[in-house]
Amino acid sequence: MELVGEEKKIQALFSELRLADEQAALSFAGVWNRAQLRPRTRVSPLNVSFAAAAFAVFVAVAALALWSSGSRPQTAPTNHTVAVTPAAPPVTPPTTGGPTPKVRSVVEQRQAARNLRAARFAARQRAELLAARRAEIRDATAISSWQSPTATLLSSQNDALLNSLPQLNESVKELKSFLPNK
Repeated sequence: MELVGEEKKIQALFSELRLADEQAALSFAGVWNRAQLRPRTRVSPLNVSFAAAAFAVFVAVAALALWSSGSRPQTAPTNHTVAVTPAAPPVTPPTTGGPTPKVRSVVEQRQAARNLRAARFAARQRAELLAARRAEIRDATAISSWQSPTATLLSSQNDALLNSLPQLNESVKELKSFLPNK
């Protein structure tokens, strides 16, 4: 097939465009060699400062967590049964060069305040535990009683017939009731 004049002109233009693109484009081998020669790890000062700041924030959060956990009153594990015992009057040993009675009453007041805070904390924990259990029971009953909204649309009057299989000892007439009418 011979090319007509206009087709030859178009073909010549495309070949010129291809040559111009080949000269302007970089060769694959050159790009690949330059990529292999570049150092792979470059650490910028911004990355180092960001890592240092993140580490400082982590240390601050960890110190705050340790400090706050150390300031909480330590309580014994809570038992769900509470035994009531009569309180005996405190026995005071004879004082021989010990702290004065005024200091002892301040220490006792602080101890009583600690005990009261611990009791309130334990009561709050028990109340939260009971509330969580009630919520779990309420959620479990809601989940167990759930029914599909389309279940009523899928039911029919003949569900018992459709869900049962015929017995082999039934008569032929009864078995034909399961077959479609022709």
